[in-house]
Order: sequence, then structure tokens, then C-alpha cells
Amino acid sequence: AKETVEKQSASFQRYGVWADWDSPYLTLQPEYEAAQIDVFGKMVLKGHIYRGFKPVNWSPSSRTALAEAELEYPEGHISQSIYVGFDVVETAACLAAYSGDLRIAIW
Repeated sequence: AKETVEKQSASFQRYGVWADWDSPYLTLQPEYEAAQIDVFGKMVLKGHIYRGFKPVNWSPSSRTALAEAELEYPEGHISQSIYVGFDVVETAACLAAYSGDLRIAIW
């Protein structure tokens, strides 16, 4: 990620973009991560966080998860995807409570 940030920074500087290049705002910085965990913890304590089911959109070309806003479909698009659940045969110790009722979903 740092290599990509450096490349983007160099490009933006060549384009003439003004910014505080010596002190960039990076989500991978420990201070940022700590602030996010703090906010998340407060949301949990207030009951705003719950466990549910939602697909994670994945980009094979960039090997990263995509936000819903990054997806674009042509007008009238009908998804050809299917959802398949596979039983988990062997679980790690941390998932033992779900053993026998755990499945992995793919689509």
C-alpha cells in the first residue's frame, strides 16, 4: 500500500496538486486505525453494530474488496450469479462454537 501511495503522491505532485505531502492522511497509519477502533467500540457499546449477512464484492484484478459505490452495472442488468453454501468439515478452535452449523458461502 505504501508503494502505491508514493506513486500516487508523485503523480499528483507532477500534476501540480497542492497538499501537505510531508504529512499525508493515510488510513494505514496506526493512529488512524486506533481512532477507527475507538469509534467502532463506541458504536458497539451503543448497540449500533450487529452481526448479519452481506456479500463482499471482490475485484480479482486488484485483489481487494470493493465498496458498494464502486460497482457499476449497465441499465437493465440482471445478475447471472448464483449462491452456493459449503459445509465446513473442520473448524479452527475459535470457531468451535459454530461447529456442525457452519457453512462457507460463495457466489
